[in-house]
Amino acid sequence: MSWREFREKGRIVERNFYKKHLTNAIESSNYQDFSEHWDVQGNLDGKTFKFDVKGLKKTNRWDSNTQDDAAWVEGTNVKGQPGWGRGKADYIVFERSNYWLVVDREELFKFVWDELKSRGFPKGKGIWLVYNRWDRPLERTTMVPYSDIEKLKDVRKLQK
Repeated sequence: MSWREFREKGRIVERNFYKKHLTNAIESSNYQDFSEHWDVQGNLDGKTFKFDVKGLKKTNRWDSNTQDDAAWVEGTNVKGQPGWGRGKADYIVFERSNYWLVVDREELFKFVWDELKSRGFPKGKGIWLVYNRWDRPLERTTMVPYSDIEKLKDVRKLQK
């Protein structure tokens, strides 16, 4: 899949979320998406927020299907800059098989950081491990079980 196809697929997921749940939605510019890490700004429950929407992900690039057990949380992006966990979105929206999971970005990042710190920042590919792809030496991502994320305080499930 080309970068352009990947990007358009992401925009479709974002639109599916905001057309159902937001009013006065405004899509981000490329700069806002890539540098500030938010996809759409809109009103939810009468308040304006910025959202970074994440579609279903694979565990491995070569997997034929996506999985719905854990989220990849990005602390540092492929350029070595702050990833979406430290971006300007108010909420991260994870597409799940049967609903949208809306999570406070700051609470999520603090939770992931504290959990990794308590474990000694173990490296590897798997749940609660700090990972970077071989061809992306600067990135730092972690797979976090949705069952852990759903225990956070500022979390809500919205109908898909």
